[in-house]
Amino acid sequence: MYKYSWLISMIVGWIIFFMLADRFRFKYTVWGGFIVCAIQLLVDAGAMHLNLYRVHSYFHIFGSSVFFTFGIVFTMGILIAQFLPNTPLLQGINILVITALFSVEELLFLKTGALEYINWNHQSSVFIDILVLTSYTWLVKSLGLNRK
Repeated sequence: MYKYSWLISMIVGWIIFFMLADRFRFKYTVWGGFIVCAIQLLVDAGAMHLNLYRVHSYFHIFGSSVFFTFGIVFTMGILIAQFLPNTPLLQGINILVITALFSVEELLFLKTGALEYINWNHQSSVFIDILVLTSYTWLVKSLGLNRK
């Protein structure tokens, strides 16, 4: 069943991206997509090296699915940079909503067998997602990736 999970998530990510992306801001926000991909690969490579979880995919990059990295992660990184709220309260709500969405996606990957927990649990994943998204929000604001 996991054969198509990563590919489907990539297709959905790109469809959402083409529906919502502001092409005039792309030259600034595309760097956000690359930054998020680098962070995701760093976190996943470290976690898989520590044998915390395993990704089942046909096409890998540093142990992570290529379809996940250059699908949902890349496109959502750009969209987060484009639509980042200005106030800290709304940024916090944004982080919690995106964490919830990624958590649901992760549970679906677990259900299909595309992702396997070895020495890991869902609560740890939520914690890491919040840390990563908070760091990314700070980077977007600091580097001015969300400018118009």
